Amino acid sequence: MIIGDDGKWKPMSGELFDAALTLLRANPYGFLTTVNDGQPHSRLVQHVGVDADGTVWIGTSPASRKAAEISRHRMVTYAVEDRAAFAYVCLQADAELVRDKDERVARWQDGLEAFFPDGPAGNDFVLIRLRPHRVELMDFVRKVHPDPYGLVPAAVEQREGSWVPSY
Repeated sequence: MIIGDDGKWKPMSGELFDAALTLLRANPYGFLTTVNDGQPHSRLVQHVGVDADGTVWIGTSPASRKAAEISRHRMVTYAVEDRAAFAYVCLQADAELVRDKDERVARWQDGLEAFFPDGPAGNDFVLIRLRPHRVELMDFVRKVHPDPYGLVPAAVEQREGSWVPSY
């Protein structure tokens, strides 16, 4: 991360993106915000995976409100906090429901059977795949913030297959 000649915060894209992935992987709970009839709805969820490209996976019931809302409006926000680091990451993403049995089995985690008693192959479990197009990060431990204590997150956006700084 660098401060340019103009005094503005200029994150190095790859470093920022890697820090965001680290924070996501270390903190499996976050707030997923969907939209219904123009109104945002947020709820606490647990993600079950974070891929190297930033794709986040969340398990849910196909009968859930979030599944219905994603079916109608694919743009979502997902925010995760690391309180100890005074850090957060926020993804703006395209969401979609994934019903593929092999993918559900591959993403299944112990403990989910309490919510989905039929297991990963049952009809009561689907995945939500979040493909981020914008990632915001503020992390005081990693010094991802403008000095001395600016409260402006660093951000990268997906453009033509690459993560580039967003100002």
